[in-house]
Amino acid sequence: MQPRKSMAQPMPPAARTRGAALITALLIAALAAVMVSGMFWRQWGAISREQTAKQATQARWILRGTVDWARLILREDARNSSVDTLSEPWAVPLAESRLSTFLAARGQSVGSLPDAWLEGHITDAQSRFNLADLAPGGRIDPNALAVLQRLCATLGVSEDVAQTLANGVAAALLATAATAAAPGSAASQPALGTNAGQASSLPVQQLQDLARLSPAVAQALPALLADVTLLPTPTPVNANTAGANVLAAVLNISADAAARLVQSRKQNYFRNTGDITTALGQQAHPDINPALVSVSSGFFDATARVRIGHFEYAERALIQRVGLITLVLRMQRVPPWLAAAPAPAS
Repeated sequence: MQPRKSMAQPMPPAARTRGAALITALLIAALAAVMVSGMFWRQWGAISREQTAKQATQARWILRGTVDWARLILREDARNSSVDTLSEPWAVPLAESRLSTFLAARGQSVGSLPDAWLEGHITDAQSRFNLADLAPGGRIDPNALAVLQRLCATLGVSEDVAQTLANGVAAALLATAATAAAPGSAASQPALGTNAGQASSLPVQQLQDLARLSPAVAQALPALLADVTLLPTPTPVNANTAGANVLAAVLNISADAAARLVQSRKQNYFRNTGDITTALGQQAHPDINPALVSVSSGFFDATARVRIGHFEYAERALIQRVGLITLVLRMQRVPPWLAAAPAPAS
């Protein structure tokens, strides 16, 4: 028998060539599409980065103007009063407002201004206990240390943390003094060691820098954050702006007495430290140390946020006021939510 022939016919060479050409064309088209989409993606990314950089630059310039405005308010406040209270204009927060409307009301041109929104507030930096008080001149002050220990007890923080902070601040100030005294050297910020006797080249510029003193300090700082600060020089607590926790610690009075003091100053602010004793009455006997308690302030935090479209940018400035002179000591970028008005001191 003859073998049966296969029904499949071989593909003509011309058809095979056309099929290969079609597949090649599809691959080239797919590759071209990938390359074009990649180019568009890179171009979009470049445009987005440029737009973000532009908005960031605009926001920074707006915030520089906001800081100048805060300085003006603080300078005018110093002309009117030597006492600082929460009822003064500087303590009134600015709710989120369209910047163009604000400037137009002042008769200024807004033609080239972006559609920006601004909010911010000024807070008294001396409404919190200043850790620089722990070791003025590099020597631990037992009175200030006792204040911090009482504050730690109120906040549920170990008293050992207070001692560690005092040792660290003292070591930092001594290291700064030694560096400044060395020939051909200058130190603008305290240097903080990893323990009380060892100094490093890392500067202490803000409260968070103290976290490297010990794990216990790092763990305790979030609890202390609302009631302590770190300023360039020792400063007293302003009894007109401090919260009840700070007042109870710095005056060595009970929590109830401190709460009554906060309520009393809402009706009549303290013109001098004698008014504090009067407001407390004969039942309480506060420890009023002029180095630790006052009724005025020289340091303020000005925090502002700018929103341009979906872009948000916020900065905080530490302002020092000496007489009618206001100086910006530092500016730092902060999370936008920090620009919201803080809760009233209680």
